[in-house]
Amino acid sequence: MKIKKAFPVFMSLLMVGGAFAGLAGCNKGGNDEQGTQHSHDYKWKDNGNGTHSEKCQNTGGCDAPVKGDAEAHADGNNDQKCDKCGAGMPSVPSDTSTPLPAGKKIYLVGDSTVCSFTDDYYIPRYGYGTQLSEYLNVTSDQIVNLALSGRSSKSFLTESNYTTLTSSIGEGDYLIIGFGHNDEKSAEPARFTDPNGTHTEETTAKGTSFKYCLYQNYVKMAVDKGATPILCTPIVRYDSSGSYTGAKVHNTADGDYSEAIRALGETTGTTVVDLTTLTKNVYSADNSAAQYYHAHTSYTGTKPNETPTGRDDTHINKYGAKMVAYQLANAISGTENGLKKHVKSDISAPVKDVEYEAAKNTNYVVPDYTPFDPANTTAQNLTGNWFATVMGDVGGADKLANFNVSYAANKFTVGNTSGHGKFASGSDGFASAFMQIDAGKNFTASANVKVTNVGTTSNQTGFGMMLRDDILVNTHDNTIKSNYVAAGVLSLKGALFSRENGALSGASGVNANAVAVGDTYEISITRVGQTVTVKVGETIKTYTDFDFTARDNGYMYLCLFANRGVTAEFSNVQFEITGDSQGA
Repeated sequence: MKIKKAFPVFMSLLMVGGAFAGLAGCNKGGNDEQGTQHSHDYKWKDNGNGTHSEKCQNTGGCDAPVKGDAEAHADGNNDQKCDKCGAGMPSVPSDTSTPLPAGKKIYLVGDSTVCSFTDDYYIPRYGYGTQLSEYLNVTSDQIVNLALSGRSSKSFLTESNYTTLTSSIGEGDYLIIGFGHNDEKSAEPARFTDPNGTHTEETTAKGTSFKYCLYQNYVKMAVDKGATPILCTPIVRYDSSGSYTGAKVHNTADGDYSEAIRALGETTGTTVVDLTTLTKNVYSADNSAAQYYHAHTSYTGTKPNETPTGRDDTHINKYGAKMVAYQLANAISGTENGLKKHVKSDISAPVKDVEYEAAKNTNYVVPDYTPFDPANTTAQNLTGNWFATVMGDVGGADKLANFNVSYAANKFTVGNTSGHGKFASGSDGFASAFMQIDAGKNFTASANVKVTNVGTTSNQTGFGMMLRDDILVNTHDNTIKSNYVAAGVLSLKGALFSRENGALSGASGVNANAVAVGDTYEISITRVGQTVTVKVGETIKTYTDFDFTARDNGYMYLCLFANRGVTAEFSNVQFEITGDSQGA
């Protein structure tokens, strides 16, 4: 089916830094206190907290402040006056946009820069799709955000959210498409797409064509169902140098992904919002201030003078999400796309003094955690880069000695037969042989594990291989429930289990009494970029964009673990760094 060519592709790129979001004012003549005659041209600037900080904007004028606030103008009366000359101010503008018709939806697809999160960060991650309703005349249920963290235009097709999209979108709906960050991952065939391909040929010599994938599965699909697609180029990654080139603006060794989207829009007559250029302009205007748009895992110092730490250069916070959503809505209002009439007419850019503070997690508590230092540790060095520890909720500091971690004859032995340690909803406790891995590395790890002794087990008994965020050295702590994925056996959750943001999850339960001496398993964990695959025997699970750096920003930890009534022997342990991760 030939796609209908309904919209122009490009629109003005609108910068928000220092821009006023209201209308020109009264232009009344008057005298400033120096006696210079001029007309007063006022503009409204919404401070975001119910006040307006207007001044006379005439370049030859008095730059006089204006008394009053937004509420004083709610009735339309010109009751604000220039402090110096008494000139009246215009009324505060009200929204004149058209509501999106009842029953119609705005769908969003994309990656982590678009989707929602449930972070425990000090300044949590938010995708811009979560804030778009602030700037559109819609009800809360008319925004359907199907975006998923870590997905590319290609990998999203395998998700149930894509099935939801294709079965739900219809006549009069809109589809906002925000991919690009993960299509760049050339080392990951499941996500990579080639930006140099066409929209009419499915593959290139490098793999799937980015333009083809976007066009066939999103743009054409939407049009065929009577919906209106809008393509968005990806937002920039924060660049501390302020140069904004290369991968920071999605121009990689494989090609320019933002340009590919712009070209696809031009070829197919699809509206394009160039968020790459828009966000680059905002960041470049004040690069130091731009870091406040981003998520931060923790902070140092003491409130109210704390310093955020663990900045995430890819993911934005709620304040940043509002900035991008504002840019998106503002840009749409300058197009001929049908969605423009539903953009609120009185929108203004978010204000840092208000929105940045609101983006902070008021319940956040700085973890009492010091990153592991292999050159300065009390942990026993077992062999090579492997160390021993007993950590977490093990029943008390006096129970640490009840665990065994040792190495001999090329085998690691880890366990506890007295029933101490746990994997439970509120905490974890176990013994482990572990090694530290740079968070920026890809790797493969595998082992054979055999149950050699069984004592007092329960539904909290577990053993196997784990990749986790942090490590404690020989410490009892009944609050530990950090992020991890495990290739192993947990009586409570099954053969593969994990914990993220405090929540323990896994497969169906396994009867603890079924764990017997002599049981053997082949286990492995592979990490490539944001994709981690865990395997026990033939049972496999893949985690995409799992957070391994919430507590320890620089490292991950590979553990051979056991607890609560089981001693396990790990043999044929293999580990190999396979390259650098391309990151988020």
